[in-house]
Amino acid sequence: MHYIIQENVFREHHYDLLEKAIQKLGLTYTTVRVFPFVDKITNLEDIPDGPYNVDDLPDFNPDTDNVFCFGAIKLARVAALRGWKPGSMMNQNHDFEVYKPHYGDNLLNYDSKIQRFADPVDWTYGEKKFFRPTQDTKTFTGKVFSQVEWEDFVYYHLNNGHLTTLNENTQIQVSTVKKIYKEIRFWVIGGKIITGSQYRLGNQTIYDNVFEPEAQEFAQSMVDKFQLAEAFVIDVCLTENGWKVVECGCINCAGFYKSDLHKMIMSVEDYFEN
Repeated sequence: MHYIIQENVFREHHYDLLEKAIQKLGLTYTTVRVFPFVDKITNLEDIPDGPYNVDDLPDFNPDTDNVFCFGAIKLARVAALRGWKPGSMMNQNHDFEVYKPHYGDNLLNYDSKIQRFADPVDWTYGEKKFFRPTQDTKTFTGKVFSQVEWEDFVYYHLNNGHLTTLNENTQIQVSTVKKIYKEIRFWVIGGKIITGSQYRLGNQTIYDNVFEPEAQEFAQSMVDKFQLAEAFVIDVCLTENGWKVVECGCINCAGFYKSDLHKMIMSVEDYFEN
């Protein structure tokens, strides 16, 4: 399998770990630049140090269609357009509204109201709410907003004149704010959890590959209920009501944190090459 890695998407340390994992296994990879507004990607080695015209750059196409990508949503979409296999795991299942019926009240934000981005939101004085897109499109990062913060955010994105996938019809979920003690990301390949990493403890960002067995057992039980794709990530959290699913995401676009990338790449190879 040949790996395509988008530049400047992952933290430098994590990018180095991904490179080392691929190199250690004797696999090939290409680092590419992905350009906005056009479906072109170019090998970094083919980009000059000085000024250049995007139209003059060569479009990168690997010698094989047997490709796996790591990068932003745009690269995942290009992989699908070019028919790379497995390429990207992004599909219509990467949507809260799709996996909600399967995970039910095991979801942290099962109580979410689904609405359009531009639709008004009901508020009480001093209230805060959690907002995120229903799809794993990265149009904006899910977070807690006050009424003023949210209304300013909506006004800006609907009136800044920039072309973006975030628009008035973007489906979002609106839910109550929950108390979360810790959050862990698990990598799923072929229906099995391969590796994982804690990425948040209380309000602090803390990466750690040591976590409770109960977290992995809970995550695997949810994977057994429903799999978004042959490979994906599932984030779980510990709450006052036990373990819950925060969200699921595309494996090609997910942050690595302190997961075992060597084990993950080996699992990708074993599963998709057999």
